[in-house]
Amino acid sequence: MPKSKVDLSGIRLGDVALRFLESKKPSTGVAYEKCLKRFKYFHVAGLKIFIEEIEEEIRLNQGQSLTERVRPGEGTIRRFIAWHKEVGYSNNSTRQGIAAVQNFLKFYGVTISFDFIELPPARPMKGNDKHKWTIEEMRKFVGVARYLRDKTIITICFQSGLGIGDVVDLDYGDVRRGLEKGQLPLMLQLYRGKTGVEFKTFLGRDSVHQLRAYLKTRGPLRNGDPLFTMLGSEQRVSGGAIDHMLKKYATKLDFIHAEDLENGYNPARPHSLRTAFRSRLTGKMDGTLIEFLMGHDIGEEKRTYINMPDSDLSELYMNYEHLLSLEKTSREEFEELGPTPLPEETITRIRDLETTVNILSLKNAEQVEILGKRIKELEGQLNSDSRRYESGRDELGELVKELLARVAALEGEG
Repeated sequence: MPKSKVDLSGIRLGDVALRFLESKKPSTGVAYEKCLKRFKYFHVAGLKIFIEEIEEEIRLNQGQSLTERVRPGEGTIRRFIAWHKEVGYSNNSTRQGIAAVQNFLKFYGVTISFDFIELPPARPMKGNDKHKWTIEEMRKFVGVARYLRDKTIITICFQSGLGIGDVVDLDYGDVRRGLEKGQLPLMLQLYRGKTGVEFKTFLGRDSVHQLRAYLKTRGPLRNGDPLFTMLGSEQRVSGGAIDHMLKKYATKLDFIHAEDLENGYNPARPHSLRTAFRSRLTGKMDGTLIEFLMGHDIGEEKRTYINMPDSDLSELYMNYEHLLSLEKTSREEFEELGPTPLPEETITRIRDLETTVNILSLKNAEQVEILGKRIKELEGQLNSDSRRYESGRDELGELVKELLARVAALEGEG
């Protein structure tokens, strides 16, 4: 969001406004908070009094003829619009301020008509054109970013297809387990409020590399802590702050036209990175899978089509990760690191179970043969493919429980 034209630092919102803001997702709440502070600066008495004024106007309308009735709240809204213009706010800021007040009123069951209120026109986004990123240009964009936080955000938007609101809403808990396991690519399992759907997407090797470096600059984090914060603060970063950040870095790129930026248009805005994710995968990756990874509503029938194990979904992403890679892919990282051996304790456990199975084979050859075969298959899979190490270890844990129960049963039969 643009910098305020008036000083809002001393404005404090009351409990009525705070209750409304708590109902919004963090990114929306941050934007609406600034809008409501602007209203309180303008109105002085504040939002609670504004509701009471509307209720009083509604009461006074009762018993009045249609031609004598007032339109509740409209006079104040018209003056609020005029005030924005007087102090120098843009049309888009004005419209956002009105939307925040209207949403606030709806939250408390107060509906006023905006049918006869003339809002300033929204500034057209130059045909909604966005920069069409090449890999080399994306490298330069990340390169001009000053802070690790900013480099990470740019890379994540490009490699995951997340919208800026999705990035703002990320918590440390969304990535903690994947980081601890050393997952590459790192899977995110999220809920997108805009579409109301659950979805999965991935952070490629470059995103994970940047993220690890950034998190070293933060203190100990809990699952519910925001993944990205305002610089020098523990407050969750806002979508407006990210948009401003990208616009600032765009001025350092020789392939972004200066006149576009001077006119208030930013072809390197956050949504251009999300669009680049789709554009670079279109025609290569299955279209339904692209939409799923971007958090779009694809319908239940198509969701069934991509209902597959996480390891298979990860494999699919890796097949196309080179199209989004700025430094190296997850597969290239695996090749450099070499195969990941199984822990000695896991190998010992497999051998012990294998011995037990051999001993019991005389008692129930058919069941034990099946168990023995599964152990062999799992051992070979884990040793030959380091990418499946973590999922394999989880499967092994479940298999061990199953084997112990079934072996105990076999021993009881003997």
